[in-house]
Amino acid sequence: MITRNKLEYNKFKIIVLFCILVSSNLYAQKTLFFIAERDTTAFKWGRDIDSDKSIFINTGDIIYSKTDVSYSMTFRDSFDWHLLININEADDIYWTLAKYFYPQSTIDFFGNDIFIDYPMDRFNPNIGQPNDPQIAVGDVNEMWVPEHYRAVLSGKNRDILRDIQPGIFAFDHWIEKDYFPWYGNTQADIQNGRAMFYNSVIKLGIGTHFAVENIINKDYGYLVFCVISVRDLRWRGAFLYGSSFWDVYKPGDAVTLFLYIDGDYLDIYVNGNDMHLGTFIKVQKEFIKQYQSLIRTNTCDLTNVIWPRRAEGSTGIPPIFEIPDSLKLESTEEESSNTDNKNDKDVKPLPFWVWIVIGAGIVGGVMVLRKKK
Repeated sequence: MITRNKLEYNKFKIIVLFCILVSSNLYAQKTLFFIAERDTTAFKWGRDIDSDKSIFINTGDIIYSKTDVSYSMTFRDSFDWHLLININEADDIYWTLAKYFYPQSTIDFFGNDIFIDYPMDRFNPNIGQPNDPQIAVGDVNEMWVPEHYRAVLSGKNRDILRDIQPGIFAFDHWIEKDYFPWYGNTQADIQNGRAMFYNSVIKLGIGTHFAVENIINKDYGYLVFCVISVRDLRWRGAFLYGSSFWDVYKPGDAVTLFLYIDGDYLDIYVNGNDMHLGTFIKVQKEFIKQYQSLIRTNTCDLTNVIWPRRAEGSTGIPPIFEIPDSLKLESTEEESSNTDNKNDKDVKPLPFWVWIVIGAGIVGGVMVLRKKK
């Protein structure tokens, strides 16, 4: 016969074990710190009665996020979309524009050779499916896009994209008994593979985002230590759907990106040269305009299109970038240093009993705002 004391003891062991498992998972979820480079505001997510709640962030304040970054609608006054850092206070989720922050532990910053300050994307009721809000690419003069977009445009046939990116068919769907093909959805046009490089967040097409921890400027471009956003969803319409990158890495994983810049070309390698994530090209306004036209109407005019070129002037097949062993070693050492957490002098590790409490659900998430010392 099980006594009351023994039953209570067994229940206590189960609770403790559960708390340990939960706390271990929470502890493993990396926390990154970002510094505000200008005054800005963090807004509460959603459209409920409290959605107007906000927190003012002063220049130099430090926020933290558990690698929760995304490209989302801001819900503020208009249907604006941009890169966001999502942060927590108690049980609420707040968002703030990533473009106004940089990593606390970064050594360098992105330069004009890769950085493009994209304007807000806005809802356009005249493009895309009815009753299905879409975003239209803003009035930008240049943009990073996948290299195969060049083949699609020069071939003057949008169906070429279907062979290269079969997942694009995910945008085919029915609305109010009418069929809307993939090319009628703005998320399937040029922005599906558009890449954005901000000091705090990197976006590689729809569905893949990286929270940046450290940027190191190199002769070949940049060495970037980052974490795949925990908010990323693996779905067919995403740009990297079916890629080897998705097969190996998952949301929450720490990765090192080698950004190799060669003129208007950008080759991205992951954790050394074992994986070539992809090649991107910097295209100009006319390219963007004609590509949009090709996808939406299957017609284009290439008369004034300026084609991207590598540094030596070619537009051919990308060369293989062999990363020296010294750089691979540097990557390993830097990742080890990051594991030691450069913020240890400012942020004390939580005692084990606190993790037990957190695991039991007694303490909620907290957003920390601190003044830069």
